[in-house]
Amino acid sequence: TRMHDKRVPIRIPAIVDERLAAFLGYLIGDGHISERKRTIGLTSADEPQVDRFAQLTEELFGIKPRKQWDETKWRIKFSSAHVQDFLKHLGLKTGVCARTKNVPDVILRSPKSVVASFLRAYYDCDGYGGKAGVILATSSVEMSKTVQVLLLNFGILSRRRPHEDGCWHVETRGQSAAMFLKEIGFGLQRKQDALR
Repeated sequence: TRMHDKRVPIRIPAIVDERLAAFLGYLIGDGHISERKRTIGLTSADEPQVDRFAQLTEELFGIKPRKQWDETKWRIKFSSAHVQDFLKHLGLKTGVCARTKNVPDVILRSPKSVVASFLRAYYDCDGYGGKAGVILATSSVEMSKTVQVLLLNFGILSRRRPHEDGCWHVETRGQSAAMFLKEIGFGLQRKQDALR
């Protein structure tokens, strides 16, 4: 169509590898896909996290996103109808979708190293590591169930329970927290150090 002719060509990843898995983990955790504003982006107080997301965007799609500080957090965003179509094709939701998000099927069908990369990025966004072990907070019931099953595939036991703030917590303690550190870990150094 005439609208498609105006789109800027991009690169599309040929395979689902660790880089694409991390990109999806960040996007599902702290990211957004807005059809109304025509933007894809990530918001985080951790600069290393937004820098990694920007690097992945450039490596995977050949797009250099914009980065800006917004009083309390970093915002990174870019516009691409092609990337938006690609992400929707992979099953990612647009707009406000915190309660309905889930792990994309392409991750569920991927090798262990790709799943670990997705979980590492996702836990960087919505996870805690420290004396209480590893805790993931999500407002999506399905996401909490799916993550619990994925952890079990790594031999990591966890407990899933509702929290008073309306979120679900997936809690990993003791030997399973040590297994999480070994098999998945955090990409953010401060969280990795806290879990150690």
